[in-house]
Amino acid sequence: MKTAPVAKAPADLDAYLAGLPEPARARLAALCAVVREEAPEAAERMTYGMPTWHQGENLLHLAGYAKHVGLYPGPAAIVAFAEELRPFKTSKGAVQIPHDAPLPTDLVRRITRWRVAQAREGSAPARRPKTEALRDPGPLQFTETLRAAGGTAACFVPFPWDLKETFGRGNLVPVSARWDDRVTYQGALAMMGDERAMLLCRKDILAQLGKSAGDVVSVTVTLDLAPRAVDVPDALAAALDARPDARASWASLSPSCRRDYAQWIAEAKRPETRDARVAKAIPRILTRERLKG
Repeated sequence: MKTAPVAKAPADLDAYLAGLPEPARARLAALCAVVREEAPEAAERMTYGMPTWHQGENLLHLAGYAKHVGLYPGPAAIVAFAEELRPFKTSKGAVQIPHDAPLPTDLVRRITRWRVAQAREGSAPARRPKTEALRDPGPLQFTETLRAAGGTAACFVPFPWDLKETFGRGNLVPVSARWDDRVTYQGALAMMGDERAMLLCRKDILAQLGKSAGDVVSVTVTLDLAPRAVDVPDALAAALDARPDARASWASLSPSCRRDYAQWIAEAKRPETRDARVAKAIPRILTRERLKG
């Protein structure tokens, strides 16, 4: 089967900006300059295909689109600045700033400063437990085109129904996903700043399907509340046991992030490759960095 090539994701902020049309490029560059001024200690990186500033945690993301600039400072910031954000379209953790509106640089400056203060003081409010009663709508089947997930070798598909109306929860719904009635894995439907939730298709799933970005897949999604267990390779377990700080960081990672590390190390065919991957993994785990690739 002939497949479409996977689009190469921008490697850094400059490459991302260079790929944007105007006026998105100029407006996003202006906001990036504001964030850099207010978060000089933050590391710049590409996460989920978007420019991201990280300082102990992700402070915020920015993204450029045809009709607006996206600002993603997290749900707590949306609540804290709700009154000032009223002129803009917002969701749980996202703000859309249309190109025909004045650029709110002062507001973005204060939001960034607020997020930096949270990160420095460790005062970010703990995430509220997801107390919404999940509804089980039964198996949901749909067909979609695989889309490249920026910065990774994975893909994703948009979920065609509203999460809140379908499951009773507006984000991070645990599901079992069956692709082309051939491959099944546990995942989650997540809101990533767009109007529709996304479902990730990991690179190993793509390999088993023989598909990539641009191909059409059939997906059956079922609510799945089973525990998300991760089989940790012995070499990684030993390295984590030798570093209590790494073990603590490992425990704080999401199940999907832990699974990616475990699978990457388990796939090594030679002991020296396995050991090299473990050595590379530990510093990333300490900074709670997702494994890319």
